[in-house]
Amino acid sequence: MKIKLFIILFFTLFAADSFAQYIKPVAPGTARGSTVLLLMRDKFDNPLPMGNGFVVDKNHIVTNFHVIENSAAGIAVGNGGNNRYIITGMVNKDEKHDLAILYVEDMDINPVSYTDSLVLEPGDPVYAISNPKGIEAATDLGIVNGIVNFKGIPGAIKKDSLIQMTANIQQVGNGGPVVDNNGKVIGVAVSTNKKGIPFNFIIPFSYVQKLLDKPPPKTISYAKTKRSKSSLLSSDWSQLLREAVIGISFKFDSNPNTGFYYFSIQNNLNKPVKNIKCLVIFYNSTEFPIETEAITISRTIMPKLGIRTDVLGRPRRTEVRDLTFWTEIRILGFEIAE
Repeated sequence: MKIKLFIILFFTLFAADSFAQYIKPVAPGTARGSTVLLLMRDKFDNPLPMGNGFVVDKNHIVTNFHVIENSAAGIAVGNGGNNRYIITGMVNKDEKHDLAILYVEDMDINPVSYTDSLVLEPGDPVYAISNPKGIEAATDLGIVNGIVNFKGIPGAIKKDSLIQMTANIQQVGNGGPVVDNNGKVIGVAVSTNKKGIPFNFIIPFSYVQKLLDKPPPKTISYAKTKRSKSSLLSSDWSQLLREAVIGISFKFDSNPNTGFYYFSIQNNLNKPVKNIKCLVIFYNSTEFPIETEAITISRTIMPKLGIRTDVLGRPRRTEVRDLTFWTEIRILGFEIAE
């Protein structure tokens, strides 16, 4: 009996020790400390959906292109929330692979260390890092599922490939680093959805390296943040997760003397969502925003369904209703309701 107990105890300790080594946490101060929250704004100074990025050297941040798309200004918030850096503009971009390099003057943030992601194999552990609130970086453990090309066909890593992983990327986790078991960055995290099912991918760092090797432009600005080419992530096979929850069917109240209005939120995912943060923008006939209102819809929306909001707006008509030519319902973020 004692021999059996000893064998069981020895096996348990050995297995626990081996497993602990296998999933050792990412060392603080490496990629976690280098991950930043990106708060971008459009040309009218309205906020865009939040995203993440990570520092690759003293002046450069890597992120997804869709995170800074149509932006005209922005700040990077360091881990802890105390350090905020003004983003000068975009240095280089790769729209096809959904990547962008941003320029920031003299960041006091240590850059990541990175490695070649081509050595990854299915089953290898990976860690997706995000900084969803700019306060404390979050890390989620997963494994590599396999390699797919932009049409979703499995294969080896080659041109236009993505690495599928099980690590969960929060809605604002797009653009953050994905690291290996040694804490070295192997790529950039991005979420897509196929027929309502979220998928999490790694954009291999080799694509980032090509951008870093390009000569910088003479003038750094936001001039080219408007999309001009198609992305491998917006093909028929998938769409960005940020587009999976949308605002539609805006309508003013039937009483012409009020400024009340309604709209619908449509959940295209196969998972319920809640706490949807929306920005309602009212434009006049010259396409200039005359009013913006930030709204949070806390209700849970079940998969593949939608809800109509409660009455919103103001009791008096004011000039907003009179001058509004069209409206935009911009989804800034949401949560998966488990």
